[in-house]
Amino acid sequence: MRSNRVAAAGFAVVVSAVLSACADEPSSTMRTFDTPQALAEANRVAAEGKGSVTVDLDLATNGKGSCGLRTDDFAASCRISIADAEEVAYVMVPDGIFVRIPDGQAPRPDKPWLRIDPDDPDNPLGRAMADVAVHIRDTADIRKALPEGARIVEKAEESLSGRQTVRYTAHVTVNGQASVLKLWVDGDDLPVKTEVRTPVEGGEPVQVVAHYRDWGKPVDITAPTPEQLGQLPTLPG
Repeated sequence: MRSNRVAAAGFAVVVSAVLSACADEPSSTMRTFDTPQALAEANRVAAEGKGSVTVDLDLATNGKGSCGLRTDDFAASCRISIADAEEVAYVMVPDGIFVRIPDGQAPRPDKPWLRIDPDDPDNPLGRAMADVAVHIRDTADIRKALPEGARIVEKAEESLSGRQTVRYTAHVTVNGQASVLKLWVDGDDLPVKTEVRTPVEGGEPVQVVAHYRDWGKPVDITAPTPEQLGQLPTLPG
């Protein structure tokens, strides 16, 4: 009889341990990816299926912004405020990048828009403005956030704003700068949030946070007409 009681007690301990393990580590239904290429491709397919997204950007002390984007060609309409400067509007379409001069600052109020080119060899101001626009737009393209050589070093399920996500941590190098990317992806393979931290020698790391919302909702991306275009001043290079 005593041996039966010992066996029963042992069985109860085993069952309790199994149940505790199941409670601590529930089975997951979230799909995960082991390589940056697989993760980026899954996001590309999911994003193109939605057609559009709005991305809210927090550039820490450098400002804030918001962009509505089409995910098939990454045309975008953005409003960005850098530091204490006035808000600036950008429109990026396949055949051009445009910036709207803030009210009261355009030489001709009836021509507040300028065409800018990130590859313009003759205008450093235009190159700089276009480069800002392109970098902001590229936050919506996870393939740009995970360039060649990126490595996923950690992944874990995490609840974010009431949504179940997989948080990926990756080490990336862009333009020779090593950065840490954190990316939260939902069950539809769509990004919910990204966070990029880039160390700065002798200073605080630069951090850019992007929140993705309103997948599939219409966005207004309207390029200026030729009649609205002014002339960008040419500065010495």
